Order: sequence, then C-alpha cells, then structure tokens
Amino acid sequence: MEATVSRSTPLLRTALGAAVLGSALLLSGCFAPPVPVVTETPKPEPDFGSIGGDTPVPIETSIPVETSAPSEDGFVSVYDDLGVVKVAVPEDWSDVTGEGFTTDAGQDWAFVAAAEDLDGYLESWSVAGVEVGATSISGVDEATLDAQLLGLLESVSAAYAECGTMTADAQRYDDGFFVGYESLYEECGIDGTVGFAITAASLDGTQVVFVRGQITSAYDVNTVYSAITGSFDTSIGRAAGADKN
Repeated sequence: MEATVSRSTPLLRTALGAAVLGSALLLSGCFAPPVPVVTETPKPEPDFGSIGGDTPVPIETSIPVETSAPSEDGFVSVYDDLGVVKVAVPEDWSDVTGEGFTTDAGQDWAFVAAAEDLDGYLESWSVAGVEVGATSISGVDEATLDAQLLGLLESVSAAYAECGTMTADAQRYDDGFFVGYESLYEECGIDGTVGFAITAASLDGTQVVFVRGQITSAYDVNTVYSAITGSFDTSIGRAAGADKN
C-alpha cells in the first residue's frame, strides 16, 4: 500500500468549505478600459448530513480494500488512512491526504484526496485533483437512498456552478459495482478545466461513495477520467463484487 501524507485539517478544511479563490484585475495601458475581472467563487461546503439513516453507522475497517497497482502506465493507487478507500491517479498527483471526517450528524466518512497541489486544487481551477469519500449506511430503503444520492450530488457539485457548460446533469451512473448519479462540466475557470461529480451506493446498499474531481488541459481528460472512475473502490466494492462473480 502506498503511503499517504495526511494534513491536520479534516476533509481538506471540510473538503471544499471556505476556500476563498483568487481574482485577477488586468489593466492594459494607463487610459485603456480595464479587462473584465475574472472571479472564481469560493467552493461551498458539501452537506453530508442527509446520508444514511437516523443512527450513524460505523465504518467497517476489519476488511481492507484490495491493494493493487493500476493497469494504466503513469498512474498510482492512493488510499485513505483507514485502508478502506482507494483510487488510481496520475503519478504526479503526489500531494495526498487520507484523513477521514465526521459530519455534524455523527456519520463517519473515510476519505482520500490527491492532487498536484491540494491547496491549489481547492483554491483554483488550474490545478488537477480528485476526492473520494465513503461511508457505511444501514436500513435505508431504495427510494430514500435514491433521493439522498441526488441531494448529495447537488451538494458536492455546487462548486461547478460557475463552469461554462454542464454536459450531463444527474445522469444515471452504473459501473457494475456502484450505482447512482453523475454530473459533468466543461469550461471551468479560464483554462477550460473539466469537472465531474459522482454519488453512488454499493450494490448491496451498505455504502455510499462520492467522487469529485477536476482535470486540467495539461492531461488527457478521457484517460484520467476513465482511470479514476474505473478504479475508485471501497472494501466491499469492486473487489468484493468480483469475488462473488
């Protein structure tokens, strides 16, 4: 298992809350009209409180996620500190945290994030990175869980409201192991970064995951996106499902 470098603040300062993004004001000549200000709004804090039932369910850590090297060249697997969540990322996304967090409702989440630079990832569209979180649930009926996944997707994708184009809005997501919803965005920031967000449940309905990331034009978007969505996993996700087949 690759080592992770954890920061002191949980969920990257609650993963997206209160990170204030910079703005630029450029003037061309002393008397020329100013170029319009390019402003990026702060990434809002996701609301995780609606996930699960009335009683928080502890994360099962006795069965770790399967450790394996990615099949794609130039990628590495990163893991959360509990060893129950993983995802494959480009090898230069070397700034990694695996520190989990607990919501105000008492629900524990395992969490891993990786980026070229985590601070830059949180504060701008010009740095690529991804976040993956997972939590245990119990006693949630299908209709309620479906509504919770949609609500969580809206919350985690709120950061993409300023992107120029939404190419998919809460479309169904099903990779054979996790089922839920996905939204896709283009033209995020001035560099044309692509953003994506996924919320899904494991097939046995005992875990919820979210995946959120942004891929800059410095990368092959399709390759990175496919590597991430084809590899994010929990201890009862792809590996467990494959064992049953």
